[in-house]
Amino acid sequence: MNRILFVELLGGLGDLVIALPAIHALAVSHPRAEVAVLTFRPGDDILAADPLVARVYLAERGDDADPARPLQAVEALLSRERFDLIVSDTTYAGLASLLEASGARTVTNLWRQPPPNQRVEERFLDILHQEGLIAPWARSMKARLALDAADHMWAAARFPAPARRVLLHPHAGMPIKAWPAERFVALGKALRDELGFEIVVSEGVGDESRRARDIVDGLGRGASLLPGGTPRQFAAAAARTHLVIGADTGPLRLAAATGTLAVGLYGPSWHGRYGLRPPGVNLQGCPECPERWVADFTRQRCWYTGLCPLGHWQTCLEDIAVGDVLEAAQRLLARTAWWGKPTAGN
Repeated sequence: MNRILFVELLGGLGDLVIALPAIHALAVSHPRAEVAVLTFRPGDDILAADPLVARVYLAERGDDADPARPLQAVEALLSRERFDLIVSDTTYAGLASLLEASGARTVTNLWRQPPPNQRVEERFLDILHQEGLIAPWARSMKARLALDAADHMWAAARFPAPARRVLLHPHAGMPIKAWPAERFVALGKALRDELGFEIVVSEGVGDESRRARDIVDGLGRGASLLPGGTPRQFAAAAARTHLVIGADTGPLRLAAATGTLAVGLYGPSWHGRYGLRPPGVNLQGCPECPERWVADFTRQRCWYTGLCPLGHWQTCLEDIAVGDVLEAAQRLLARTAWWGKPTAGN
């Protein structure tokens, strides 16, 4: 096997990070093969320093005017390139037949028959192992993000002096996935006053900066803003902190993929499928929700309306108390050695 293509066109930062263990498992199981990835921007930035990914092809996102752009990108790529194996985590209508027509061996549905409490990235690895495409030991691979010297220099310029820091990422792609801003303020004050941490709040992108600045203002003394940067720059900054706390988002996964300790806050998405792998800690809002679709949270009414249909709150993340997050943070930090990294066996 000489050339492998991984098609990752689900669209989110987090989706690409979820796919990283599968991509890396293919690469290390076939060390003589060239591994390429077809994805959307900013996937090219995320993978630019990755020694296991030889090439990144970019597709344009579809829109109402031209929803077929991603499929057109696949078709154009396959018309000029040949691959021995194509793996896809994406199930666009017509994609499987398009890939199969290329003549390559294909694995086109990594989402099939998902158990309710197996994380998606682990399911991907199990399926690839069942297909005989990765080595048994590669099933234990975790997402690891490759950074370069420029990323670390950017982060060092923002955090020039060593300190005990916690990074709060208060943003979410949709309001239904966001933890209330006032709770980030209360959490930050507790982490500062009770545990002695310096609090940094990520600025986010676009309109997210206003929310971040309001939280910094609410925190008062000692709080600072991490300015926006590229995904890898954000990850490099996260790697210089002791802990990152945020909702189920791509940036939280990027931070965890650097080896940084993380606490994830989950609402519509089920932590048993989309949560962080150990040593990360996952807190679930309203775990008993009768509206929950564990296999596909995009089918839930809250996902489309932006409002919890149970009427108790706007989003079930409001079920996660500040004290619960503080306790999780303390528990996670207690399992680290004095230099702030996970101790052996944890």
